[in-house]
Amino acid sequence: MNWREITIITTSEASDAVSEMLNSFGAGGVSIEDPYDIKKEIERKGLLDYADESFLSRLGEDVTVKAYFSEDSDIEAIVAGIKEKLGEIGKYLPVGRGFAGVSIVNEEDWANAWKKYYKPFRISDRVVIKPSWEDYVPEGKEIIVELDPGMAFGTGSHETTRMCAVLLDKHIKPGDTVMDAGCGSGILSIIAAKLGAGRVVAFDIDGTAARVARDNVEKNGAGDVVEVSRGTIEDVPDFAFNIIVANIIAEVIISMAPQVPRYLESRGLFITSGIIRERRQDVIDACEKTGFELAEEKAEGEWVALVFRKQGGANG
Repeated sequence: MNWREITIITTSEASDAVSEMLNSFGAGGVSIEDPYDIKKEIERKGLLDYADESFLSRLGEDVTVKAYFSEDSDIEAIVAGIKEKLGEIGKYLPVGRGFAGVSIVNEEDWANAWKKYYKPFRISDRVVIKPSWEDYVPEGKEIIVELDPGMAFGTGSHETTRMCAVLLDKHIKPGDTVMDAGCGSGILSIIAAKLGAGRVVAFDIDGTAARVARDNVEKNGAGDVVEVSRGTIEDVPDFAFNIIVANIIAEVIISMAPQVPRYLESRGLFITSGIIRERRQDVIDACEKTGFELAEEKAEGEWVALVFRKQGGANG
């Protein structure tokens, strides 16, 4: 079987939003090629002094996002919808050049491409993400989360997911209750469960994301802890969680901020990311208006993660 490969040329800021948008159209997989990740890896390994300047310059700044659709898809309708959604994303994030065309890819070539580039990697002090086809023996207290990139609603490689994982690793206590708002692949829900959470309630407005999250939760043996559903925070029954994590985008975090306090216990934590630096203060202002105090923040690349603490008092 052949696949239709749709290519979007975008920016680091918009790459996650573009990826999730493509999945909402029923993509069989999404890949993100970000030159910043390559440059960062070179720098992390101390190879910057040895890197070829011409090679680094050729990497450019553009992020290439590719989505794969079955050959019987209504590709013209999908392309029209994608162009419309790119315009909507562009109201909040710089989307770059946008739609760059459609090509045909052989299924075998596509499948092997995933395996060539996706290897186990550490996302926090204790958590390692690995694809199913790779062998990895945990050392010490390492926790393994198994995720394949075929339905890439978040495999842990993006800065926003990494920062959320680090913050969960830092703040979760055994038995804590956690809400994962906009769960995508379910990666943060699975991490929370494996870090000792007693109950995780996860949801995503996209039905495909919710289905993928359920599959990933079961694959990681976390089905007895994590509940996944399609919906929004308004669909969650009243409950005082210890932690709510939302790795979405600033605009959604701002819109849901007034509803969050009633779902948190007194002094509970609201961990947020998916926020570009330019929207940092907007998110802080919105959350402080609803009874939160900024407790911690992290920054990586163009992104920030903010941890808010619900001020003392009754829930609701």
